[in-house]
Amino acid sequence: MKVYDRLYGEYKFPAIIQELLDCPGLLRLRDVRMANNQFVAFPAFASSSRYEHSLGVCHLAGLCATSLSLPEKDTIELMMACLYHDVGTPPFAHAMEEVLQLAFGFDHEQNLKNLIMGTTGKFDGDMARVFCDEGLKLRSVCHSKKGRTLGLDLYRIAKIAAGDGDEPFAPLLNGGGMDLDNIDNIIRASSAMGIIQVEDIDLASRLAHAFIFEEGHFYYDGNYISDIRRWQQIRDLQYTTIFNSLDDFSFQTMIKKSLNLLMHDPAASARIDNNSWKLTDSSIVHDVLLANPKSREIMKRVLLCKPFHCLGVLHIQGHNAARFLNEHLAEIERIASDYFKDALDIRQKKLNSIHTNPVVANFYPDKRKRRLKNKAFSWNTETVIDEAIDSPQGALLGLFTPFSNSNHREVKGDDGKPLRKSVSFRKENLLELMKLLADDTLSRFCVSVYGSDSNGQPTTNATGNQLEFF
Repeated sequence: MKVYDRLYGEYKFPAIIQELLDCPGLLRLRDVRMANNQFVAFPAFASSSRYEHSLGVCHLAGLCATSLSLPEKDTIELMMACLYHDVGTPPFAHAMEEVLQLAFGFDHEQNLKNLIMGTTGKFDGDMARVFCDEGLKLRSVCHSKKGRTLGLDLYRIAKIAAGDGDEPFAPLLNGGGMDLDNIDNIIRASSAMGIIQVEDIDLASRLAHAFIFEEGHFYYDGNYISDIRRWQQIRDLQYTTIFNSLDDFSFQTMIKKSLNLLMHDPAASARIDNNSWKLTDSSIVHDVLLANPKSREIMKRVLLCKPFHCLGVLHIQGHNAARFLNEHLAEIERIASDYFKDALDIRQKKLNSIHTNPVVANFYPDKRKRRLKNKAFSWNTETVIDEAIDSPQGALLGLFTPFSNSNHREVKGDDGKPLRKSVSFRKENLLELMKLLADDTLSRFCVSVYGSDSNGQPTTNATGNQLEFF
């Protein structure tokens, strides 16, 4: 069977890989987006599936294996790991994963290993039946006559797919920098978003050849430095473009809030539990989120493209910022909600009309400017791609409300009679709220308004951590 791909054109997999393309675990990914939400600003990206991406990464693995002259056994094991690397991904991808991690300690890497090995863990339930009551096909294919002839090692495939540190091939797929997964992800998403040039489409295929394997370690090929740097530029541009789409930030926030509401509602007809990762984007929306009164109104707004209003976005800089925010969102929401209610004089009657806080918080990890730690070599000459500088991880903290950013409050006129005065949440309110958060929950971090420096002044310094304006 031939495959026709938007990046790679026509290609064909080895026969033993083709046997896996109808695996239920992979077929579920046809209805799991690459994007974390509906991304109205990028309609083509919103329809890109993780099945499409998984096939793309598998194809890159074949190109990489050919470039490295790997034996057939290593080639097939690497391709299988790449094909299956997203099988444990929940609907709404990282958005729901953050919710599951906080509620149940969800670990997608351990979950993936359990699935591939066929063991029953905390998150795979009934004999790892992941889609339409069917399990994975990988074990039977590895144990087939061809698989036994090659000596395919299921455990090694699981370790490569999950990025185990003691597996030499794991960095090719899960290297934390530029790996086969990230190469396809960045170029595929950016092309679907319409933010790169036509000549960049071939970049992913070229970069599949940009690896060297020496003495059990992978390095970058120094002959591809210009392509590697171009990939870094596209990565940073992609994230900045996503960050600047406030409506989509709002939609992801609303989806996560809908999921969280069903974690803590004993009366919910369909709850989110530790096995909800097996659902698809459409099934969790229609069978769960729209089926419950508390989450229904929020999800209807998402589907009808009526985003919560953005009060502001803060840039949080410091080590483990994203993880800290995920663990302290409820606290941040409480502080922001108390301030918002007081600033706009929101009355209880109005608060009773919603099923959530008047201010809802969410975050994006700031993955721009991540440094490539691996060395690059060309003719035994070392080339430094990125200086080894310890740069604190950043994150964007978005604050949203289901209300408008204006209200009327009752004041007394000069004659003592009650008057209704229009009040709005303005920049000075955001700065006051930022100081409250910086002095309290976020005291260990450097906090600024996104798109400004630490003093709140606008900046367009593209070499800094924030890039461009907000």
